Amino acid sequence: MIPKKLFGILLFLALALISAQLLSGICLFIFKYGLSPSEVYLYFAGDEEKFIMPKSIEGLLETAVPHFFAISTTIFVYAHFLLFTAVISSKQKQFLIIGLFLTALIDIFSPFGILYGYKIFAWLKVISFWSFEFLMGILLYTLFVANFQNSEYQASE
Repeated sequence: MIPKKLFGILLFLALALISAQLLSGICLFIFKYGLSPSEVYLYFAGDEEKFIMPKSIEGLLETAVPHFFAISTTIFVYAHFLLFTAVISSKQKQFLIIGLFLTALIDIFSPFGILYGYKIFAWLKVISFWSFEFLMGILLYTLFVANFQNSEYQASE
């Protein structure tokens, strides 16, 4: 069995790494797509006047498949840690985990709707991306608080 102090250090490092990934994801989203749904729509659907080529189904699949596996694995691992905490209720844990999976799925697959000309999917992509980032931040903060509370509990024993 791994010592609790070492586990706390490893969890803190893992939380720091995933936090850095989230921050870099936000920066890449803004630099690549922009902030508005119209910018997101133009990125995927293209614009002849601005010489932006529309994305292809093949290109979207090349991006969607690795994101689908990486994000779902990340959510699964961190949600697994969440299940062993007592910081939030079971109902809140369920809402958080389901919300993470749903927003990730919408974010990953909404560009396919954009390619078919549905502008609503640009709105869905923007909303789901920011919702995912927010929910992932809540998950990371909850795990950090749980680790801190666990450390305080151990120090008082």
